[in-house]
Amino acid sequence: MSKTDGLPAHLAKHLSLFSNDQKKWLAKAAAFADAISLEETKRSDTENTFRRDLFEAACKDGLGALPFPSTYGGSGGDYLSFVLVNEEFARRCVPVMSSLGVHVLCQEPVYKHGNEEQKQRYLPNSANGKYLAAFGLTEPNAGSDTAAIATTAKLSGDEYILNGTKTFITSGASADYFIVMSRLLNEDGSKEGSPGITAFIVEKDFKGFEIGQKFDMLGMRGYSTCEIVFSDCRVPKANILGAPGDGRKVALGSLAKGRVTIAAQATGWAQGALDAALKVVSASGAAERGQLDYLIGGLVLLVESARALTYQAARSVDSGESDVTLAAMAKIQATDAAMKVATEAISLAQERGLESDLLLERIFRDAKAGQIYEGTNQIQRMLIARSLLK
Repeated sequence: MSKTDGLPAHLAKHLSLFSNDQKKWLAKAAAFADAISLEETKRSDTENTFRRDLFEAACKDGLGALPFPSTYGGSGGDYLSFVLVNEEFARRCVPVMSSLGVHVLCQEPVYKHGNEEQKQRYLPNSANGKYLAAFGLTEPNAGSDTAAIATTAKLSGDEYILNGTKTFITSGASADYFIVMSRLLNEDGSKEGSPGITAFIVEKDFKGFEIGQKFDMLGMRGYSTCEIVFSDCRVPKANILGAPGDGRKVALGSLAKGRVTIAAQATGWAQGALDAALKVVSASGAAERGQLDYLIGGLVLLVESARALTYQAARSVDSGESDVTLAAMAKIQATDAAMKVATEAISLAQERGLESDLLLERIFRDAKAGQIYEGTNQIQRMLIARSLLK
């Protein structure tokens, strides 16, 4: 699709609403995507391999810690800028899109809840790409429900001993450190009266840390998604993140921003599917065009409504008043829109819709995952209702 001054043409109507810095980051994301061939994009999906080289290149471009201050190596951008980057990366299915989003998600709790030693150890190396981070929350029997976490941690001298399994961990097989939620036990191993869910920073080289099953999934491929296993994993006492028992606060505060990032990615998927649909319709005859205008108009409406809600949620973050309910709304609207637009676009394209060159079938598979991870859309709807009824 054509661009205006290095910016995607489909956002032309929105450019007057962006600051010069926001336009700069959007242009940088577009240039980064331009440098990746379609064949590379398709290969990351078919081979299900993580592109560490592209991740490090993105970090060198300032995208690895975009919304964090330069004090810790960040780029000092706002969250809307990071949303624009994620939207553009998703539109083109840039192979490191999801890993970059999770990487920034993991820096948030270190920046917000970490002590100075932890910030100095992990944030600069995350910003420059030396470290890749992953988030260890989901378990085989605990997804959206943090209260069901079964991974345990028990203090033993100057170390915590972690036991349990996390699953469907994006970047898990390639990450250097993990933000892990665990249930803190008393010294005698009992749960009653213990502080409860607690966050830890776990490095891949800690004794007792293992990579478990690697997943060959339907969508979200190329992100080293796997299980991580703690078998008497020894974590230094200095690596507790925040106070004992603050794990849910640490996780939920980060995930609220993470859902805005997912909304941005889903908006990009929806736009990518719409781009493909427009190519198909533009090649149709005049008679067919008349029948398709109504459908295309509806798809444009879905994309723009997702974009508006996502940008609103991002601006809420930038205002310092991050709205968890608004983030949930954006995540639902954008991922549902992506799934609907991709489905209709494949139907429009017919057999061609299954060809990898249009990226439609990939977007369809990724959009389905977007409706599920970081809190299913069903759970998000419950949270929205509860926020209004309490």
